[in-house]
Amino acid sequence: MDLGQRVRHTIAGLRRAMTPREAVDPLTQPKAPARPQHVLQWQPWLVVLVVALVPIYYVSGAVLTHRINDDLNFKAQEPAPQGSKTIALMAGLIDREINHTAWAPNIQPFQPAALLRFGGNMANFQSGMIKALSNVTFEIESYIGRSRGTSAADLDLGRARQGLSRQPDTWLLDPWPTSSADQEYRKARTALLAYNARIASGNAVFDVRADNLQALLTRSALDLGSSSDLLEKQIDAGRKVWIDRRADKLFYFVKGQSYAYYMILSALRDDFKAVITERRVGAIYDAMLADLASSASMAPMIVQNGSPNGVLLPNHLSTEGFYLLRARAKLREITDILQR
Repeated sequence: MDLGQRVRHTIAGLRRAMTPREAVDPLTQPKAPARPQHVLQWQPWLVVLVVALVPIYYVSGAVLTHRINDDLNFKAQEPAPQGSKTIALMAGLIDREINHTAWAPNIQPFQPAALLRFGGNMANFQSGMIKALSNVTFEIESYIGRSRGTSAADLDLGRARQGLSRQPDTWLLDPWPTSSADQEYRKARTALLAYNARIASGNAVFDVRADNLQALLTRSALDLGSSSDLLEKQIDAGRKVWIDRRADKLFYFVKGQSYAYYMILSALRDDFKAVITERRVGAIYDAMLADLASSASMAPMIVQNGSPNGVLLPNHLSTEGFYLLRARAKLREITDILQR
């Protein structure tokens, strides 16, 4: 702005200041329309309402959904005559966890039970169950479901193995559109039921030989040994932190794994009853199941990873690992006897 413009602006301001203003009668002056009061009042209440409802939405959803299905007396639907009780039991476990219980591992943040995936134990328990079911299905496909390893693998068992191999936390986007874990597990259940129906009709192989039982029990022992190693490492890792946030997750994963193995191996005892009786391993087999049942039935209010020789705080991981090692040792003893 140049000097001339500044002078003109200054003169204009002086004229406005010196010009007298007309008197205004406040009684005759129209009032400005009043702003509606309700617009100013409902907005804060809306914010308070939303803030209050969000925790209620998630907490109530988690409470109503949370369920640890560790019933050791669970009974699946009886198979048809000549069918396998092991296959029927596996299909029954999948049906219970997928169709009659919410599948927690792939719950998304916008769902009411989202806390179960990010802070609950239900997801870890179910993931451990699937791990055991997947391993057993693989062994049945490789050995029990074919004639001495010379025949082709059973197609239904292959579908079941493929379905159960899906990661438990897989959702519809991973990151591209795909089938979710629970959808794949339903397909696996359908394939297991179809396989069992063909066993009952004599159109599929379920070879109850001692070497097949040995192979399945050996794989189970290896899986339990791997879990006991994870527990040992977590016990050591827990000594380096104030609060061990992973202890309860691993505890319930192993609990679910132990539960599934207890249920499956109990049903397997009926299918291989003749072999177990002939080799005289019934007593040690029952003792092995008792150790798995002890691991599966542990349910502390708060999972503690205290010092193994501590007095005040227990160490639930070491107790769980103790039962696993006992069961694994008995499985090794049974397989040694079967191998003779």
